[in-house]
This record gives sequence, C-alpha cells and structure tokens, in this order.
Amino acid sequence: MNTKICTPVTGGTIDEFLLNLEKTQEISDMVELRVDTIRTINMDHIRLIKEKTSKEAIFTCRSKDEGGHFEDPETQRVKILQRGIGLFEYVDIELATVKKHDFSCEDGTKIILSYHNFIETPSYWDMQKVIFEMNKFKPDILKIATMVQKEYEVTKLYRLLTNKPHTENRIVVGMGEKGRMTRVLGPLLGSYLTFASTPWGESAPGQIELAEMKRMYKSLEI
Repeated sequence: MNTKICTPVTGGTIDEFLLNLEKTQEISDMVELRVDTIRTINMDHIRLIKEKTSKEAIFTCRSKDEGGHFEDPETQRVKILQRGIGLFEYVDIELATVKKHDFSCEDGTKIILSYHNFIETPSYWDMQKVIFEMNKFKPDILKIATMVQKEYEVTKLYRLLTNKPHTENRIVVGMGEKGRMTRVLGPLLGSYLTFASTPWGESAPGQIELAEMKRMYKSLEI
C-alpha cells in the first residue's frame, strides 16, 4: 500500500523552521512547509527553504481565517504564495484567496486548492457546492478539511471520496478528535494523501503522530 503521508514543518523563526525541516525530513517522505508560522518571513527565506528541502513538499502560507498565523498585509502573503509556484512540487492556496487574486501556473508545480472550516462539517451538498466552485479554477488537487463535531459526520466526508470522479484528485480530512479516523481511512477511499504530525510540527487539530500512522498502515497490510 503506497500511501502518501505528509508531515507539517513549522517554526517561529527561520532558524527554528530550518532545524525542524531537517529533523522532519529524516523520518518523513513528504513535508508541508507552513511558512506562515515564521514571524518575519521574507522572499530570501523562501529560496533558503527551497535549498534545504530534499523531500517532496507542499508550500503554503496560510491565512488566519483558515487556521494560519500570517500577520502581515494580505498582499505580502499573496506574493509569498506566488513565489512558491515553480519552486516546489505543490503550492496550497485557499479558495477564498484565488477568488480575489490571480496566480500563474508553472510546470513542475501542482496547485492544491483548499477549503477549511474549523467550526463544523457542512452538509454533503454544501461541500459539493464548494467543490463545484473550486473546479472553476481548474486546480490539480482539491482539499476539503472540516471540523467534525459528531461522529456520524465523517460519513459525509467519506462520501466526498467514494463519489468523486475517477479523474479528480481530492484530499479530504476531518479535523478534531472525532475526525481522526478520516486521516487513516481517507487514503483507502481515494484521498490523494493524508497528514500526520511529528515532534517538530503539527498544523491542525486531530493529526495523528507519524510513527503511529505508519504502524496502523503496517497492521492493515498484515
């Protein structure tokens, strides 16, 4: 079973970020570069991060509205995201952001268009409306991450995977304690990848530690 497990890299300073990146890459095959956690992020830092990144990477600079930490003007955040295109394998951009700003496409970078809801898991049909809107921008991958308040709500997320077109790449994640199993079962139902935490980085509530995630998949193979 070849499951993509992506682990976040965070850090309050560029030095801390690069140290955490080095440690994470020792145990992980794919990293999510959460550069919004760097308090004084600038363009020179992005090139430095690229030089130090040896594993497949998702580059993102998350807005506060969608669980991020970026505090500078929105125009600067957009420039940072645009800088990542062409440098990294993936760049994750929020649906709300692409509605307001234009982003160039370059060979070698896949665009992940994402929607995060840290309050609830909307109805299945409301999430399908979000997906319909996402597809207008022709992304390479769609990402839906919602907070699971009731255990039965995970069935709505599983349905997004089992009913997706076979030509479409989707990442579907349930956040929070009640959404933890979506992180394990998602890839088995067709999710493009899943996320796991490490001692040096966690980016959303309910993430399972990488070593535990690997043990789960190993037991499923048996």
